[in-house]
Amino acid sequence: MKSIKSNSNLKNKRENILAAAVNLFGRRGYNGTTIDEITKAAGITKGAIYWHFKSKSHLLRAVIKQLNDEYLECLINETLTSSTRAIDRFWYSFKFTARFGFEHRDLVHFLRNMTLELSPSEDENAKAFFKILDRQREFYKKLIEAAQKDGDFRTDLSADLLAATVLAAHDGIFLQWIAFDNILDGRELAWAYRQVLLAGLDSHAKSVSANKKAGAESDLND
Repeated sequence: MKSIKSNSNLKNKRENILAAAVNLFGRRGYNGTTIDEITKAAGITKGAIYWHFKSKSHLLRAVIKQLNDEYLECLINETLTSSTRAIDRFWYSFKFTARFGFEHRDLVHFLRNMTLELSPSEDENAKAFFKILDRQREFYKKLIEAAQKDGDFRTDLSADLLAATVLAAHDGIFLQWIAFDNILDGRELAWAYRQVLLAGLDSHAKSVSANKKAGAESDLND
């Protein structure tokens, strides 16, 4: 019994450390957070942190693994089993990410901040984060390609470009929600995002210009 209780305490301490790291990395940045701040937030000693993690970089890797397991793996698996139609899968992926954002706000903060702060040229632990972003982008690209093949999504723009646009808008929506949650209803914002984006992806959607007389002039002038 003592061994089981001891293992449970170790697991709880590790989870507390990870929760504190996710919160602080997401709000202050990875480089802006110290081990001392994490120990204080987790309510443990510095020695306890180093019992579980060799360094702050190894702690970052553990948080990245948590992001991969709780977000990306679940997103892919649930989306692919939600329907056989590409457009329905695409719609479901939006619903999944909206729900995930409500339930795991600190991980969303972490995902957004690390995208801006980390560089693929950093150590292996930082590179693991960009592997998640690459896999996420590739997943959406394949969903879009399948919907284009089915005739549901427009084909005048490449799947690569559309995937990048979808993810850019997705990031922006979360930032708007986080920054203005006192005046914006998150569920309504997520619904509006799906409506506007899917309308733009529709196979009947057309390129628009603010200046119809400009004709084929550069979009930079729109």
